[in-house]
Amino acid sequence: MNKLKTVIKKLNGNVLGIGLSEDLTALIEKNDNITECNLLNSYTKGKFKKSFFNKTIKIKKIRKVFKKKKIDYIICNYDEISNYLNTFVKDSIYINKGKLYFYGNIDVDLLKLKYGRYNVEINLIDKKIIEIDTSSAKNNFFKDNYYRLVDFKDRLVEIIGDVLMN
Repeated sequence: MNKLKTVIKKLNGNVLGIGLSEDLTALIEKNDNITECNLLNSYTKGKFKKSFFNKTIKIKKIRKVFKKKKIDYIICNYDEISNYLNTFVKDSIYINKGKLYFYGNIDVDLLKLKYGRYNVEINLIDKKIIEIDTSSAKNNFFKDNYYRLVDFKDRLVEIIGDVLMN
């Protein structure tokens, strides 16, 4: 967690935080190089003295709210994002132009599989922190829908296998 705090101190530009704890949001608030910060958790700008944080938004509306390649950095708690991982991967490639950080109990193999499709660099910083550089990633409508179908097929086969085993 200390390595993540040092990463947050070095950030600059637009930041999107998903499921961040209060100490991490306090570090983001202290960083003067961050121009805009959007949060996808229960914190609102009314909690802070200065209006640094914008209003909170829902995770399913990320692509509608942010424009293409608008966000410089995304910091995610993997435990909170794991339920939405199928749609979040393509949305994060669409809106992010810098780096993406996951922390928590990470399934590294799953993230390497899903983000490896977009030719990104994946670095394991710590056992609980992973950095994904999406600056050279390109998304495509047909590619996104193809992988969506492949993931759906895999989930369907897994569900049928679980039903047959029980």
